[in-house]
Amino acid sequence: MSNSNIKTYHSLKPDFSWAAVNVDKIVNKYFGKKFILLFPFCSLQLSHKKWPYYNELIKIVKSKHPNLEISVAPGPNEVEDAKKIEAVLIMNNQVPLNIPELTGLILKSSYIIGNDTGPAHIAAHLNKNGVALFGYHTTPKKVAIETEKFKAISVKNLNDLDPEKVYLNIKNKLDLIN
Repeated sequence: MSNSNIKTYHSLKPDFSWAAVNVDKIVNKYFGKKFILLFPFCSLQLSHKKWPYYNELIKIVKSKHPNLEISVAPGPNEVEDAKKIEAVLIMNNQVPLNIPELTGLILKSSYIIGNDTGPAHIAAHLNKNGVALFGYHTTPKKVAIETEKFKAISVKNLNDLDPEKVYLNIKNKLDLIN
């Protein structure tokens, strides 16, 4: 604004809720309780953005929060990798969710954990509670992902980010989900 003299009103707090469709049938098929939604994937050419310890984090969360379900909603090229994650695999009639369905699912979730990926950015701009995991590739500030409810954990090398450290970072938020 200061350089262009154009007044901006909504660019710092975008609202992506217009893109969501009702996913009650999908959610009711998979869950009887509140759920955490994971986004553990990234594009093949950006594999350095992928945190490798989701299954370890899942074990920690399940042991300390048995009231929470943990789920993953893979994209079209992520289904086989998603089957290796120890979480409920969410699809619609055995097909990955489209963007409006994914947006609706994010809105229904209780907490989001993901890599620096499109669905994590959608979650941030739906005002959801969650965290994105960042390595050396960029900063949360540069990509404007952090909000009042959605935070980031940044490290130089995602392979060095301990699952217990991630859990301790999100523990208080998970404790509030009942």
